[in-house]
Amino acid sequence: MNDPIGCRDMELLCRHRATFNIQHSWKWLGEAERWKDLADCETAFRFHGEHAGPMTMGPNSMEGDRRTLRRASQLEGKNSPLE
Repeated sequence: MNDPIGCRDMELLCRHRATFNIQHSWKWLGEAERWKDLADCETAFRFHGEHAGPMTMGPNSMEGDRRTLRRASQLEGKNSPLE
């Protein structure tokens, strides 16, 4: 199952079965943990797929970097906005 919501539903179902089947609760709690881990992995995979991260734009994606701003302000004869 590749759906985090479906995995969470299965986790909940296993936890309910653990409460009603005391003799085999260890088995159902183990299955619940497995479904929880699958849901967490699927959520993380989807998050990283949708959000590329900060370095996808490249370094210094703002207008100019510190060196450029400092050099430009020195040429104009005024203090840098970063100082």
